[in-house]
Amino acid sequence: MPHVAPLSGDECQEATADINWLASATGFTANSMLALAHRPEIAKAVLELIRAVVRNPNGTVSAELRWMVAHLSSLSNGCTYCSAHTFKNGADNGVSQEKLDAIWEFETSDVFTDAERAALRIAVTGGQCPSYASEEDMIELKKHFNEAQVVEIGAVIALFGFNNRWNSLMQTDLEHEVTSFVGDHGYTDLGKDRKKRK
Repeated sequence: MPHVAPLSGDECQEATADINWLASATGFTANSMLALAHRPEIAKAVLELIRAVVRNPNGTVSAELRWMVAHLSSLSNGCTYCSAHTFKNGADNGVSQEKLDAIWEFETSDVFTDAERAALRIAVTGGQCPSYASEEDMIELKKHFNEAQVVEIGAVIALFGFNNRWNSLMQTDLEHEVTSFVGDHGYTDLGKDRKKRK
């Protein structure tokens, strides 16, 4: 049971256009945005960040990698809502089922490139609060990505830091379209707590 009830579409008129834009990209209306719409200026600001960070066609990092970073960061933070969303969005944006299934084994699985490993390591270490990304983690990331790309990867992690905390705190209900999708793909690893990498 969510702590803040999502508004209906008729009740969130000030943020309707932005919420509908996201729904057109995902195929459903996000309960998280309908709850944020109690304060439409906050909903609109978060949606603008989503547009700039993970749904930007002119991004400097591939959509596939952005969604893997978002997914692993959400998983490592234990956010069931965002884990499910980023699983579906990852699959919808080119992440293979093989990579989604092996996401926790990114350090050793041969389905990931060295560049992906560096970004996913930062998703785990940098996504925690406080961050425990090491100097070595950042040096490795910069071997594969320029500064604009490092900023973009960091922005994905920071965006989902907000989303993870918002949805975990408010206990946002998953939408039927998302639960159906993850169920159809046999995915049950959503939001499991993981120990920090040593």
